[in-house]
Amino acid sequence: MNEFPDITIIARALSIPSKMKILDALMDHKRHTATELAKISHITAQTATYHLNEFLKNNWIGMEKSGRFHYFFLEDTNVVELLEKLSPASPPRKARSKQRAIMLEKDTLYRTCYDHMAGHIGVLITTALTQKGYLNSEFNVTENGGAFFRDYLNIEVSLLHKQKRQFATKCLDWSERQHHVGGALGHAILLSFKEKGLVTINNKSTRALTLTTKGTSFLQTQLNIILK
Repeated sequence: MNEFPDITIIARALSIPSKMKILDALMDHKRHTATELAKISHITAQTATYHLNEFLKNNWIGMEKSGRFHYFFLEDTNVVELLEKLSPASPPRKARSKQRAIMLEKDTLYRTCYDHMAGHIGVLITTALTQKGYLNSEFNVTENGGAFFRDYLNIEVSLLHKQKRQFATKCLDWSERQHHVGGALGHAILLSFKEKGLVTINNKSTRALTLTTKGTSFLQTQLNIILK
């Protein structure tokens, strides 16, 4: 029989800023090398490797080898949910530079939360889906919602239910203090938005999303979302 969960492991990880920066960087649902994560976290590659080995031991992350490179990625979605839930309760810190402030502004407007959409626009989309009756209060897809996702986003809801993950989650958005949709459904929506050219990802070092002209039109015509 296993002992009670050792939450001190989590507490130790969250108490070290460089560890948090690595975990935050991995929230973009991409694969990163230790060197890339070290640069993002402003630590040495040796220190980054030490942290990554600890995360591997905890089964929080996975590692994939390609040639001489080792790529790390978040594997435990419980870690993702924990970081998102703790963020709204954390006191804000002022950005240290104008460049950082611009990046944060973009992230706050529209960003990825691991493998689904978040930020102001992400919450607007979730709110519109519920107001139109495509999702109920528990984020279950209604009959009209199933038709919408199939006809406009090429998403077959029945197939999502067969995945080995929670169908839809209420993910508390740290910047909006409201829920956006996560889980298999949230991921499918993001994938559809990318495939249809409704959004683009800004660059490799940020989770910010950019709504395209086509995306702006889609939100207005299909979800009655008019952005100022």
